[in-house]
Amino acid sequence: MAEKNISFKDSSKPLGGLHNLIGTNWTMAALFASETGLPYKGAENENTTNSQQDYAHVVALGDILGENGYTQEFLCGSNADFGGRKAFFQQHGNYSIMDLFQARKEGYLPAGYNDGWWGFEDYHLFDIAKDELTKMYALNQPFNLTMLTVDLHAPDGHECDKCEKKYANVTANVAHCNDEQIREFLDWCKLQPFYEDTVFVITGDHPRMDSSLVKGINNYDRTVYNVFVNTGKELKTTNRIATQLDMFPTVLSVLGYSIEGDRLGLGVNLFSDQQTISEIRGFNWLYDEIQKNSTKYDEIMKVNA
Repeated sequence: MAEKNISFKDSSKPLGGLHNLIGTNWTMAALFASETGLPYKGAENENTTNSQQDYAHVVALGDILGENGYTQEFLCGSNADFGGRKAFFQQHGNYSIMDLFQARKEGYLPAGYNDGWWGFEDYHLFDIAKDELTKMYALNQPFNLTMLTVDLHAPDGHECDKCEKKYANVTANVAHCNDEQIREFLDWCKLQPFYEDTVFVITGDHPRMDSSLVKGINNYDRTVYNVFVNTGKELKTTNRIATQLDMFPTVLSVLGYSIEGDRLGLGVNLFSDQQTISEIRGFNWLYDEIQKNSTKYDEIMKVNA
């Protein structure tokens, strides 16, 4: 899929991706960074962000799309409150939230359903996404469905009853199963009336936190997969030194927005000829700088000293 579409990578190899920074290296941080162009710093630890966290002090992708008439929904197969995700999306674009509890409430799942992992399996997620997309399209206005898969989450991943036991390694089986479900979902989308005018962005959030498939490989050598499908754009090169920070302006650009200077937050529109901070200064320089204290950042993010 990356070879047939647009995928930003750091070399001329068939596959590559986005480099991983401090402040983008767990799920909520990666979501925040890709939606705002800013690293996420200040939480007590990675996944104990307060569910009532005040995110309203920054401008995010959802704010801009919401102001331009988009219907927006965040769909995940777990508790959306976890890590502050629900608070973030509701504060930036008034997303409707479809999580484990809402899926039960609306009859997508039986009362009390739980897969013993995070909430419900990805095959339920994709079935719900098909239904929700059909409803959103029927409203006859632009829409943004942001969804988060979970079966491949560390450690090891969750083998659902659709997973083939092709490999001895559980994670490999789940990865294969996940790939097949994404392919089937996109094949379904191609048959829908909304496909021609819809852009699909598929990306990881951060490198895996376990090493079952990558023993001996340093965490920061592993980049984050991304692919842009159905953009209608052509590029001379996709070889960019980029991070999750660059996703914010890049996604807006592919949706047809003009961005003054092609920069938002610390991110750069990768469809432009502007260099990213990593390309100008080097990724290691950016990695080091992101870790330094900033009174301006603390003021914006309301981080307690």
